Amino acid sequence: MADHASITVGNYVYTAQDARGTLKELNDIWCHHTHVSSIPEGWLAGARGYLAEMSSLAGITLPSLENVDSAFAAVHTSVMEKYDQLSDVQIESLLAAMWRFFPTMRSLEIEHVGTVAHLHASKGLPKKPVDSAVIGWNGSEGDVQTWRVGHGRPWQALCVWSTDAINTLRAEGHPISPGFAGENITVSGIPSAAFRPGAHFRIGAVRGFFSAYTIPCKKNNDWFVNNDVKRMSHERGNESRLYAMVTTCGTIRIGDTFELFTDR
Repeated sequence: MADHASITVGNYVYTAQDARGTLKELNDIWCHHTHVSSIPEGWLAGARGYLAEMSSLAGITLPSLENVDSAFAAVHTSVMEKYDQLSDVQIESLLAAMWRFFPTMRSLEIEHVGTVAHLHASKGLPKKPVDSAVIGWNGSEGDVQTWRVGHGRPWQALCVWSTDAINTLRAEGHPISPGFAGENITVSGIPSAAFRPGAHFRIGAVRGFFSAYTIPCKKNNDWFVNNDVKRMSHERGNESRLYAMVTTCGTIRIGDTFELFTDR
């Protein structure tokens, strides 16, 4: 089965391209969650259980689970090799299992409280400022992703960044400001190091969790000295933007309290 019209998983709709692209990111998303993190053995047991579930759902051979990093890479490779033979039901189940597992990857015992400093929604970069935003399953109303191959999937509904990260970059001489790099929500009052995949957040009625780091692209070159856009990569420090999946919809406004639940 080479192509699928769309896949619906609960409140989330994936185009055929979205579904394939999401499972293609499986190993990278695991690496994002474990980046500069020490995973407790109890959680590694959960990861092994998740890999066993994914292998069963896809009808692939379960690799050795002794090394979880290697097992993730092996399961990812096997799933993608078999992808065109999977049924819609299998793909739906794989996507559902993926986003049941990753939101459990972070201890949420530390709470940070900040403020929604800026909101942005538009097509292209920089994104235009708005005073309020209606947040749905697909993100901020009025926001448009111009390159749907790598953006706009349900787990990329929102892009969130901190003023702490922006101020650090500006202090280094980079001519960047809120909205320039495409974030929908800019948060003040919380250190950039606290923003990491697996953390959960609340803005009034709206709830979500950070699904992955946002990978820098060349469309942001102009905001960086010597076009060093990779300076905002998670591999270069704590200044990365993050993608978020929405779990409860609602309306948010500049000045709203932003609560972040994480492990540091």
